[in-house]
Amino acid sequence: MKGALSAVGLVVGLSVVFLTAFQNDSIAQIREEAQEISKEDRIVIKSDTLEVDQQKRLIVFEGKVRARRRDMTVDCQKMLVYYLDSSASTESNVESRQIDKIIALGNVTVNRSDGSVARAGKAVFFQAEEKIVLTEDPSVQQGRDIVEGEKIIILLKEERSIVEGSKGKPVRATLFPKEEEGGQ
Repeated sequence: MKGALSAVGLVVGLSVVFLTAFQNDSIAQIREEAQEISKEDRIVIKSDTLEVDQQKRLIVFEGKVRARRRDMTVDCQKMLVYYLDSSASTESNVESRQIDKIIALGNVTVNRSDGSVARAGKAVFFQAEEKIVLTEDPSVQQGRDIVEGEKIIILLKEERSIVEGSKGKPVRATLFPKEEEGGQ
């Protein structure tokens, strides 16, 4: 019975936080979402549908998915959120669930607060390591500069990236050096 109540609590809690039909952002809506996110590492996810699978510890968001946290926004077609088993925890409520990893699929765009924009067919966000792995034709753009490769790894805590190429797709960087002040 306790497991059933926990499952119901998870679904209800997630429904309240996550399940909102995606609409075009208005200024009021953007302000409201900014207040929801606040300074915590909370992630607010909106989509057309949500499905919870307790056995797999998986939450699936589909259709016009938008996930926001204080320093980034992710848009994609489908998002899989894997959470850790809380059976070892003394708490049995929704708040004891911790995210293990998030997989974003289909036309993934990651807009970061530093102004960079990452695009890929697939992005995997590893919560504990604060790492994003982009595959399926990934690219990252900062201003006019663009880097492309077979795989791009963004290490958020370290504020650095690693771009890997392959035989079929070498690393490619298109850089636009800034002119020095004083006019050269």
